[in-house]
Amino acid sequence: MTYLLDANILIQAKNLHYGMDFCPAFWDFIEENSTNSIIASVDMIYTELTNGNDELADWVKDKKDDITFFSSADENTQNQFGEIANFVNNNGFSENEITRFLGGADPWLIAKAAVLEEATIVTHETLIVSATIRKVKIPNICEQFGVSYMDPFDMIRELNGKFELAL
Repeated sequence: MTYLLDANILIQAKNLHYGMDFCPAFWDFIEENSTNSIIASVDMIYTELTNGNDELADWVKDKKDDITFFSSADENTQNQFGEIANFVNNNGFSENEITRFLGGADPWLIAKAAVLEEATIVTHETLIVSATIRKVKIPNICEQFGVSYMDPFDMIRELNGKFELAL
């Protein structure tokens, strides 16, 4: 199993749940499980994260050789992206929302997960169950294309992560 991280996993971890200053165990967990690409992401997420000017951007740059960021340039991923783009373009989303979604890393993350064997996207986004969906969300597109997804807490549990207090 490969867990592909959405950018919001690391961003929210840094800003909310697992600050780099008080929960280094989370960051060690990510790095340790990056061995053999158990935890990975895609090149577009790398770009999104390193465009910042903060400790997370520095951490990601420092770990570039330790964490797998799969390329989105391969033919299968490109073709899958095209299918995702066609779906988004033809399902009633506003032009602004289509541009926002397709201009970011999320469709590439989904495309890569769709072409990898046994890949699950890890995101904080949740499925929107409504007759009228205005915002394109990762879980909704995953559902459409048969891609697995989960939240980070389920991933941590599946990987038997334990963050113990040290004083």
